[in-house]
Formats: sequence, structure tokens, C-alpha cells
Amino acid sequence: MSVTRILPAPKGIFLEGTAQVYRGDSANVFTATGRKDVSYVGHLRGYRDLSESTNVDLGFSYAFGHNDVGSAFHTQLYGLDATLRWKPLRRSIYHHFLARTELVWSHRDQLSAALLLPETQRAFGFYTSGEYRLNRRWTVGARYDRSDRARQANLTDSGFSALLTYWPSEFSQVRGQYRFARYAEKQDANELRFQFLFVLGAHGAHPF
Repeated sequence: MSVTRILPAPKGIFLEGTAQVYRGDSANVFTATGRKDVSYVGHLRGYRDLSESTNVDLGFSYAFGHNDVGSAFHTQLYGLDATLRWKPLRRSIYHHFLARTELVWSHRDQLSAALLLPETQRAFGFYTSGEYRLNRRWTVGARYDRSDRARQANLTDSGFSALLTYWPSEFSQVRGQYRFARYAEKQDANELRFQFLFVLGAHGAHPF
């Protein structure tokens, strides 16, 4: 169940709040032991135009739910996100820039490995990325991410990605990505990914 409301804000700022209730299972983050073990998510978003070609989007998120240790043990997530867009109105199909970042703090109740006593495991993770449109056909991008392990202390994984996108037309794009990851166990991984996207049907409205 989700409820969204536009909130009063100073002139020039768009402010929106969202509250959601989910079934308590969500991959390895939340686990429902009983039917009443639901999870909650809240998000506050603020948007503002800085100029006719530049805008910024800021957000704060909070999530609460039960984890796999049991109904009495909870996981809480706090998040901050930011997006900066630069897209000149008359040259947007040739040049534009998009930057994103998100930071997440995790507080997880669990039992200590040594004494089996309740403890709170804290972890932090973030990613930051940027994409720049070189011309009408080509876009380059990069991303860096780093995250502590939510269940284990003093273990951190990190990774870097380089992206290249080719637009045969406004209805399709071909994207390649190279990712290098370094895991906490001192193991490295190299990945190559390929993606082809296309649109069928009526031409939609041009997004900003």
C-alpha cells in the first residue's frame, strides 16, 4: 500500500512525501517470520529548477522491517539521494549531463557471534555516477560504489564501472559496461555487460 502527497513548500520548490507498507519479505534485507511482520518505507523528495537547463533533485528515505533472526530483531535503513541534471533546451539531443549519488546507513539487530547476545551491526554504503552526452549518438559514463557488509563487521566491497552508450535512433540504444569489483576477501572480479533497448508503438512525450 502506498500513499503520496504533495507538501507545502517555499515558492520554486516541489516537495513530495511517500509512505508505503510492504509484505515483510524483501530479498536478504527484510524477513517476515509471522503474517504481521510487515515492512515500512518513507521517502521525502524535493525538486528545484536552478536555471532553464539545470535542476536538482534531493531525497531522504527511511525503511523499517524485521530480519531473519526473528520477529524481535529489526533492520533500519536511512538513505540520502541526490540527482543533478544539465540539459540545455536547444541542444539537449547533442549535449547533456546527469550526476547521481546515494548514501545508505544500515542498523541491523542480530546476535553476536561469540556470546550470542543482542547487538546492532552498523554498515554504510554509497554509489556515485555520472553520464555525459558527447553528441547525438554517443554517451559516456562512470560509476563508483562502496559498501560495508550488513551482517559482518569490518568487511567492505567496492567497484568501479565504465559505460558507453550508442543511440542508433531515439527509439533504441546499445549499451556496454565494464565493471571491476574488489571484495573484502581480497578477491577481484572483472565483468562485461551488454544491453540493447528499443521502443515499439506510439511515440511518447519527450521527457526532460
